[in-house]
Amino acid sequence: MRTDSVQINEKIVPSSAKETITPVPYNIKTLNGELPPWRLRSRVIPTPEKTPASVNTVRKNVGSLDSDHWVAYLSGQHSIILAAGSSHTLEVQADVHSTAFLRWTFKATQKSQIRMKVTYSEGYENEPRSYPFFRSKSDRLDATNGHIIGPYDDVTLDLPASQTVVYEPFWFRTFRVMRWEITAGAEAVELSSFDATQVNYPLAVKASWDEPGDKDAKQIWDVSIRTMRNCMFDGYSDCPFYEQLQYSGDSRSVGLFHYLLSGDDRLMRQTITNFAASVTPEGLTQSRFPSHVPQIIAGFSLYWILQICDHHLYFGDTAYSRSFLPRIDGVFEFFESHIDGLGLVSGFPEDVWQYVDWVTTWGATDTHPDKGVPTSGRESNRHTYFSMLYAYVLKQAARLVRDVGRPGYADEYESRAASVVKAIRTHCFDGKFFTDSTADIAGEEAHSQHCQVFAVLSGAATPEERPRLLKESFSDPDFSKCSYVMMFYALRAFALAGDEVYESAWESVWDPWRKMLANNLTTWEEDDVRQRSDCHAWGSVPIYEYCTELAGLHVIAPGSSKILFSPRLNLSRELKAKVALGSSNAATVSWSVQDDGRKKVELRLESPVWVISKLPEGEEKDCGAIDHLTLSF
Repeated sequence: MRTDSVQINEKIVPSSAKETITPVPYNIKTLNGELPPWRLRSRVIPTPEKTPASVNTVRKNVGSLDSDHWVAYLSGQHSIILAAGSSHTLEVQADVHSTAFLRWTFKATQKSQIRMKVTYSEGYENEPRSYPFFRSKSDRLDATNGHIIGPYDDVTLDLPASQTVVYEPFWFRTFRVMRWEITAGAEAVELSSFDATQVNYPLAVKASWDEPGDKDAKQIWDVSIRTMRNCMFDGYSDCPFYEQLQYSGDSRSVGLFHYLLSGDDRLMRQTITNFAASVTPEGLTQSRFPSHVPQIIAGFSLYWILQICDHHLYFGDTAYSRSFLPRIDGVFEFFESHIDGLGLVSGFPEDVWQYVDWVTTWGATDTHPDKGVPTSGRESNRHTYFSMLYAYVLKQAARLVRDVGRPGYADEYESRAASVVKAIRTHCFDGKFFTDSTADIAGEEAHSQHCQVFAVLSGAATPEERPRLLKESFSDPDFSKCSYVMMFYALRAFALAGDEVYESAWESVWDPWRKMLANNLTTWEEDDVRQRSDCHAWGSVPIYEYCTELAGLHVIAPGSSKILFSPRLNLSRELKAKVALGSSNAATVSWSVQDDGRKKVELRLESPVWVISKLPEGEEKDCGAIDHLTLSF
């Protein structure tokens, strides 16, 4: 048997046996600090968990065998016999989006052969706009009008008489639907069994969500967890179907979701360390790592810094956080070195991708081939977003370095942030909205929701401006729209703008997620602009909003040692939820309406922590270190 190339998808044809190859050790000897090519370390993350994946629905069947026989075979009830020379085309569906190792076993009474081509897809789709990056998808289970489009394994196997032959692709396969095209050889072939084994990082969910008044909440919660799980292997994978790479921009928010679900930081510790090892001579981390092809995305080094800030807040490992301070400062130094005469970040090198988000109007052009970059500012090489993001992260890092005992850094970072914020207000505010580049060159496409969001987060917008900026930009179709990944930051801005702003948006903000459910997705798609991937964990934003905003559990001191409990009681009549708090604690939040019409609210903690409580329209109350609190509203 011969495999044409070592890659994810396989083309296998029979070949004569070759001589056995005996490995020869390198016998590398090192002295005086010399390093071997591989500096192996003990594994810091657990081995993958394995669970059965259910694949037993037949959507289409062309051949001599009826679908009931195929369903029985898929379900493991009995084997199936393919007549000599017969051909069969089968479209099969998994219960849910799956990342699984697949295994077929074959047998023939007389010497024969089998050829099998298996095409994998995340769902049925319409004719692509431009394969593979721009797709057209609606109902993912529409087998009547949709097509199975994707990569495939093409396998031809010799079957010696009365011997069992097994085929299992080297790597797991990602799919919701598959097309099997099978041709039996000169003698009948028995398909003895088929198995699909789901593999992923052991998420070990502690959290739970029960909200009887919202008919979609449980499904949104479950799909969010499944999306997370299918994007977690030996790293946070941006998507399992395509590149299977770990990006710092993606994994920042996904890591937070992971903390709230499991209280497990092992995968994120590895992620943070991975990116620390990727630093380039300019001081930036690579955007994805490990990666065969290096890539730099301008803002992603700043999101890596946020990963460290988040980790310290939730787990409080001061020594671990301090170990990254020189590289954090190196990232900031790169941005500081690109402060121009206006006081704004600009002039990035041509090989740095100034990606912000997937936006319909931010496409590639002949003169600017990079996608996802705001249109305004391409000619001047000055995009307001990067100044805002820089200022925002400087402020977050200032809090971190104070907490780990480096207050001198904090003063410098806050001073830099104040200077950049002043320049943003001076040059990138047209009197009504913040512009994607300087206001003096602002054209019709110079306004985005993104810059209003980061104006709030960075402090460029005053508290009085925040509600109007957000409400108007998110109701005006002319503003470039935040995709799923940026909705995480949009909702942080909504929360800063006040309870009324956040809560008035609550019902409509989940419409895109409800639309995905209506289209039979069981994981969240990458975005609604390109519709490339049907499984991107950055879309699991509901986990954070449910746990942190609706249930009201805000971690506000390192190591999850202090929380602000501010449940949004106006958004739900009844709730029972559990949320992880660091590695060794969890909180249960519940409320329900009593006979007197008031809501009884309870907070229970597995271990005491310092609690500040705040009811809607009420004042903050210091409750001290407690493990149980009952409130009435």
